[in-house]
Amino acid sequence: MGSPGTCTKLFFWVILGALSTYFAEVWSGSQIYTFYNPLSYILVIPLYTLHTLFLWTLVWRYGRPWFYALFPAGCLFGLYEAYITKVLWNPTWASEFPRIFGIALTETMVLVLFWHCFMSFIIPLLLAETIFTNSCEIYSLLPDWALKIVKVIEKKRLYYLLPVLGGVFQSTGAPTVLDAALSGIMTTLFVVVLMVLWRRNIGKIYHMRSLLPDSRQFKIIGVLLLAYYLITGFTMRPEEIPGLGAQATIWVLYLFFGGLLYLSLRKSRTIEENGLDFQLQPSPIHLIFLGVLISLGSVIGFESGINYVSALLVWLLGILFGLYVLIQTIRSILRN
Repeated sequence: MGSPGTCTKLFFWVILGALSTYFAEVWSGSQIYTFYNPLSYILVIPLYTLHTLFLWTLVWRYGRPWFYALFPAGCLFGLYEAYITKVLWNPTWASEFPRIFGIALTETMVLVLFWHCFMSFIIPLLLAETIFTNSCEIYSLLPDWALKIVKVIEKKRLYYLLPVLGGVFQSTGAPTVLDAALSGIMTTLFVVVLMVLWRRNIGKIYHMRSLLPDSRQFKIIGVLLLAYYLITGFTMRPEEIPGLGAQATIWVLYLFFGGLLYLSLRKSRTIEENGLDFQLQPSPIHLIFLGVLISLGSVIGFESGINYVSALLVWLLGILFGLYVLIQTIRSILRN
């Protein structure tokens, strides 16, 4: 088996970006038709693709994809909600939650510690590796408690329930019941098409590390990401950029999670693998069925009115889970 060519790498990067966008935007209800909106290919999809590629390369190149290295990298991902969308300073929705040191505390914990960390970064990477490549590094470096969660989901077939619950949460962004019924199926179909094209033309023959951007490509990705920050930072809600005090809070968070990432990458080189393998071979029909379940959950949420209650529950559980992983990350880094 030779090394993958540039076109193969580019295709895999497109898949990574699509998975990140799918879980981050579609499941949240923010952009329920994101793959069918031309503006998404200018604003939304590049945002998730560039962040995923940059941080994926950073983790794999300077360490290993240890769970406690992926977590701070994912938190750095989530901090884009400061200088790009300005949501961490001033949410675009009516918020009654407290502000501390100039930032919206609840929104920051949800978006940084949970949503973007896991939905935009860790889960897409895990699925991309186990579905599209022949490697299993992420799964082999999961901590015991995370392995137990994955095994419970597999054993109890909760992967049929999760899309329904995700659809209920997603329905908060559906303007009509028809949109609720169609969005899950249509967006999942887009991902299914990418999977079918990959299987027919490439298949599971490459290790995920071999699909990494090389040094020159990594620099280009970094420049594009920086340009994206500069352009959107000055053009997207520029009036919401606060004073230096509130900005300094974000700088402290960047330093904190950047320091955690640096320490975790050093520690990741010494972590032993759990010796377990995990590969997924879902059929297109199976994935489309999961998309149908998302639509079903979305219709249930839209018609019953429980979607906003479920959203608050997801926020609460997400914050608690994110804080738990943060504590475990610090403990694991400090542990001899």
